[in-house]
Amino acid sequence: MPRALTKDEIKEYIAAYVTAARNAIRAGFDGIEVHGANGYLPDQFIQDMTNKRTDEYGGSVENRARFVLEVIDAVVEAIGAERTSIRFSPWNSFQGVLNSFYQRYNF
Repeated sequence: MPRALTKDEIKEYIAAYVTAARNAIRAGFDGIEVHGANGYLPDQFIQDMTNKRTDEYGGSVENRARFVLEVIDAVVEAIGAERTSIRFSPWNSFQGVLNSFYQRYNF
């Protein structure tokens, strides 16, 4: 059964993104791309149809973007901005993960 991550788990996931980014650079990659689309975890936080949180990670667009911004900030600090990118696909629907705007206007 799906459930919201605890705040401690959110911090663990952010640390996992940093570890993965550092490992990629150590392995010889030029940079990394955080996958923030297609139902991946960052996308689940951003989309209002899946993010039903009532804390600082839910509700407004600014709050729903908080997880993604914390991930990017942490990765940039670890490997540098020139090696960090993010992928978004705001109008894509994947397994029910979509923005209500998309659903309302049938894009």
